[in-house]
Amino acid sequence: MDYQFIRNDRAEPAAIFEMGAETLGLWFSEELGRDRKKLAHILNVIQQLEDKEIEHYLLQGREFNMDLNRDEIEVYAAITRDEGEVDIPEDTELYDQESITGCGLEDFKEVLLSWEQFVGRM
Repeated sequence: MDYQFIRNDRAEPAAIFEMGAETLGLWFSEELGRDRKKLAHILNVIQQLEDKEIEHYLLQGREFNMDLNRDEIEVYAAITRDEGEVDIPEDTELYDQESITGCGLEDFKEVLLSWEQFVGRM
């Protein structure tokens, strides 16, 4: 998975991920940002998953949610999994490919630790 961390025009940390994983970049940039408590919490959840203390964890955010399990994570725009009814024409298919991204738990942990180092230098 290719990615890079930059500072945006407001000097805030931003993550840019390869095509197909853009949602993960938005999650890092908009949901996680410099929030060290949230970062520590997620690393703790990953440790619990790795130690088989828990099987699954749902992290709900403002715009994006994250499902974590012992093998992988999935980040998705909260609206794509909204349980409420939406009025759309019959036979309409919703395209949400760019609002869902997944990767292996180990890969995600590696990126998360890199993000921690990046924001720690800011």
